[in-house]
Amino acid sequence: MLLGIESASDEPGVALWQHGTLLRAASWTTRQNHSRELLPAIERLLADQGTAKADISAIAVDIGPGGYAALRVGVSIAKALAHALGVPLAGIGRLELDAWLVRDQASGRRIVAVHAAGRGEAAVAAYTSQEGGWREESPPRLRQRAELPGAFGRDDVATGDIDDALARELADAGIAIARPPRHRVEALAELGALRLAEGRADDPAALVPLYLRAPAIGPQGG
Repeated sequence: MLLGIESASDEPGVALWQHGTLLRAASWTTRQNHSRELLPAIERLLADQGTAKADISAIAVDIGPGGYAALRVGVSIAKALAHALGVPLAGIGRLELDAWLVRDQASGRRIVAVHAAGRGEAAVAAYTSQEGGWREESPPRLRQRAELPGAFGRDDVATGDIDDALARELADAGIAIARPPRHRVEALAELGALRLAEGRADDPAALVPLYLRAPAIGPQGG
């Protein structure tokens, strides 16, 4: 049974996955209280499923980009649990998870996942799902929002945490938007299980959050 831990934004989530099936998931809205809320949410999830931490056989965690403190909490909890339970750990990026959720909608087109990262910037990465399998076309990076249309090709599909202003900018540039139909934690559980089945586990001691800019004092995104 795999435990998924997603804390990249103010809508965190946790999930349990087993034998190709989502057993249970929970998500909520927080105001940067991940350090107080994440562990109790995991405990409730396990209790609702009628299981215990000892039954967890693998862990997947969203490594970002996202809020500095939020990511640190989620990744730290995932690493601590993986170490304590002696189970494999997979870290997967937020933008890849968003892209994974809309791969069917994209119908083979390249997916460009974005999220508003503050300071007039957006985080961007591109992925494709074709006969050759799922692959990252370009890694996460920050771009100025004014330059964002330049990250897209004519047939690309945009997805991710796209606010209203960013949606208007993309629509004005003629870029199609696919809205994720499910919470990111569900993609994390599914993709994490697939990655671990391929033997692609991460070293818990070496795994760190993906920050696209140096943290600063105060709430940060990106």
